[in-house]
Amino acid sequence: MKSLKHLNLANNNFRGVLPFNASFLKKLEVFKVGGNSDLCYNRTVLSSKMKLGIAQCDKHGLPLSPPPQKEDSSSDYDYGSEDETSVKKKEGGHGPNKVVLGVSIGLASLVFLIIFLILCAKWCG
Repeated sequence: MKSLKHLNLANNNFRGVLPFNASFLKKLEVFKVGGNSDLCYNRTVLSSKMKLGIAQCDKHGLPLSPPPQKEDSSSDYDYGSEDETSVKKKEGGHGPNKVVLGVSIGLASLVFLIIFLILCAKWCG
């Protein structure tokens, strides 16, 4: 299975604990496992940041909660080397980047301060 790149196990009514570790999943370009409501993953083996479409297991190997609802069940998951998280290929990201948001807020605050100081100088001086 060293050359395996695509693995689709979705909608098969699998149950129990997902038998894969993070290093195996990161080698895959596409991994689908959603639609298996009785399947769960061991949170000590796989990070909850990996959006697998299944719930975490409890200590008895049963799903802790219902599986998370996915927006698009046909989405592919890309397991790159970005800090062991999964990223949807087709999603492209929602909302602004935290750095961009921080810089925007900082610049807006600076502009407000400059306008305030100019108005204060006109009225006070």
